[in-house]
Amino acid sequence: MAAVLARITANDDLIGALADEAATVAGVSGLGAVVTSTTGTPESIWSSGATNTALASLQLTLGEGPSVDAARHGVLVLEPDLFNMPIPRWPAFASAVGELGVRAVFAFPLRIGAIGLGVLELYRDSPGSMSTAQIGDVLVLADALTSLLLRLGLGGEFVVLRTAVHQATGMIAEQLGVGLDEALIRLRGYAFGSDRPIDDVAADVVAKRLDFNDCL
Repeated sequence: MAAVLARITANDDLIGALADEAATVAGVSGLGAVVTSTTGTPESIWSSGATNTALASLQLTLGEGPSVDAARHGVLVLEPDLFNMPIPRWPAFASAVGELGVRAVFAFPLRIGAIGLGVLELYRDSPGSMSTAQIGDVLVLADALTSLLLRLGLGGEFVVLRTAVHQATGMIAEQLGVGLDEALIRLRGYAFGSDRPIDDVAADVVAKRLDFNDCL
């Protein structure tokens, strides 16, 4: 992990190949960093593969999941077996994430003091906890990513929802005469109900192929 951190610091950039190396060191199937909007929803900015990107998209669609909790509450979320949780969590996320082949998820908040910038999310395709040493490595990686995000001016108030989702939310609010929060809930609900990524639905709204007045 020290070698990965040195390369991140030297390049001052998030290179995709480094995510693969960091995942290997951490003993997980993949990892990625997401920054959070002012509403606490995750946006992928660094990923070791398509699964991490899909995880971020799924949580954006549903408005729930490990990264959402870690971002909103600033706490570690370590779930070693999504299908055998002692306390039921994230019912919609838990029922949908199996299609991605994900069995365990670990979310580390990226914070500086009380300011939340994002989340470092890791997953496994088989159940199992992270070791103490692995958690220690990832905590150090999370600190390095937090410093990088600050230098790049990313995270927290500097980041909004994906452009299409943001635009679509405003359009739906105007179409239905509702607030932005309710419009986003409607958009998420439509995406979940139609089993489509929220980005795809948002693109239809922006392109005026979908009017939410027709969905009432």
